[in-house]
Amino acid sequence: MAMNEEINIDEDLGRPLITIVGRPNVGKSTLYNRLTRSRDAIVDDQPGVTRDRMIGEGRIGPRPYWIVDTGGIEVQGTEIHDLMRRQVEYAIDESDVVLFIVDGRDGLSTTDREIAGRLRREDRVPVYLLLNKAEGLDKNLLRSEFYELGLGEPKPVSSKNGDGVRQLMNQVLETVDTSTDFNLPSDVPRIAVVGRPNVGKSTLINRLTGEDRVLVYDSPGTTRDSIYVPFESQGEQYVLIDTAGMRKKNRIDDRLEHFSVIKTVQAIEHAHVVLMVMDAQAGIAEQDLRLLNLVLERGRSTVLLLNKWDNLSAYEKKRLDDVFDQKFRFLGNFEEMSISALHGTGVGKILPMVRKVYDSALANLGTGRLNRVLAAAVERQEPPMVGLRRIKIKYGHQGGKNPPHVILHGNQLDKLPQTYKRYLASCIEDGFDMVGTRVRLTFKNSVNPYKTKPWKNKSGDKTR
Repeated sequence: MAMNEEINIDEDLGRPLITIVGRPNVGKSTLYNRLTRSRDAIVDDQPGVTRDRMIGEGRIGPRPYWIVDTGGIEVQGTEIHDLMRRQVEYAIDESDVVLFIVDGRDGLSTTDREIAGRLRREDRVPVYLLLNKAEGLDKNLLRSEFYELGLGEPKPVSSKNGDGVRQLMNQVLETVDTSTDFNLPSDVPRIAVVGRPNVGKSTLINRLTGEDRVLVYDSPGTTRDSIYVPFESQGEQYVLIDTAGMRKKNRIDDRLEHFSVIKTVQAIEHAHVVLMVMDAQAGIAEQDLRLLNLVLERGRSTVLLLNKWDNLSAYEKKRLDDVFDQKFRFLGNFEEMSISALHGTGVGKILPMVRKVYDSALANLGTGRLNRVLAAAVERQEPPMVGLRRIKIKYGHQGGKNPPHVILHGNQLDKLPQTYKRYLASCIEDGFDMVGTRVRLTFKNSVNPYKTKPWKNKSGDKTR
């Protein structure tokens, strides 16, 4: 995500999850690539995976959405029936809409009938039957064979050429319902607890809420609404957002892990504050850095937690501190806290810190004070020269919250180096005493009204 993009958290709360299912080689990945207009995966930690672009943001249609491609799963022998069954079940349990894609040129297959049978027996999620590779064929004749699947009117599309895809997504997104019975209060901090497996997220959540709430999440039939856990601490209200990473490990198949990834991303987007939990005993892993980068890309304010700290010796603590400073020095005002979720050490300081970080994420940046901060920053370090002219910052104003968004106006701002942009953001963060929060900047160049406008000389002739 670009540095100057602003995230609207209320829009993200209503972003539906759409999953593509079907047998191999029917065009699922081609449709996925067309809908995302990209091959960029959000997260991929699996080694040796060639089909690594399984989760993306949909870009065709009237509103934002997540798209998941379950295709490309390589199976052998008798395992195919079990894996297909679990694939469909995950799609039904986790998605708002299922796109079931079949090959219109090959006709119906036994596997198509098996998948359709499982989708038909469930009514929890809308299913759209797509007849792919329909270009150049008689649509009415093509549909006739697939009505027997009992999934409504088949919709001919071409994932390769794009025929019918936009009309399909307009229909899907206009009818999908992502409302929830749980009314999220706007003035209560929403907290997401994220981290790689076995770092102590579940223990920390139970410690914060004061009860074993996480155990409930592993029961069959748990709905998506149950990820919101309201609780109170010292008279303050909070909402905790559960992530799929809290599932018991033996209930997640590696080849279906993308559903867990999307749940983590959704939890991050729904949150005001992210608690990033790391295992002090295991050290800082590459996966921790990738997950933190994901949080930063979404613009979320963050508190870094080193769990299981009490199990380290004095030497190990000193060594970990050095590694931590080296890897996370670039974060600036982000707070690091050493805790033991199991024994409660340091946990009592987390929620007061969450309040500070929450206030930073939703800070009101008054225009007068903001411009005084900018003027002091420019006085300390002027912008660089471009040719014979110096880049000039005229004024700034707030453009949004969560994360704080500042719009700067001036001359030649498109030529500002990245280091100076980061310097300005740091000055704003320091000037407003922000904690665990990064400011996002947008730069707008002033337009010279005389640059292309003709003007008249004394004789009345127009010149340029």
